[in-house]
Amino acid sequence: MQHIHLAEISQAGLQLAIQEIKDEMFDTPECDYTIAKLLCHCSQFEAAERQLDDMLLKWGSSPDVVELTEKGYAMVATMSATVATPAPHSTTRQAARQTMVAA
Repeated sequence: MQHIHLAEISQAGLQLAIQEIKDEMFDTPECDYTIAKLLCHCSQFEAAERQLDDMLLKWGSSPDVVELTEKGYAMVATMSATVATPAPHSTTRQAARQTMVAA
């Protein structure tokens, strides 16, 4: 019996979701932005930034595209900072665990 990893299933599901977005929205800047947003929500911040970079290269610098990319970069920055900064209660729990282990 073949062993399937959860990460592989999640990656496959993400790829299916991206394909569904492409099928529904066709090839538009909004489609690329939506894919970047999905990647960001899946904590794939580098992939989201690449998607936004590609979007800007692909669609040029029209006001609509620039607005979407700026919005996307701000979203990536905000969400990645949120993930990188531990919540205050988790820091307290971590300190308590370290104290118990040291004792």
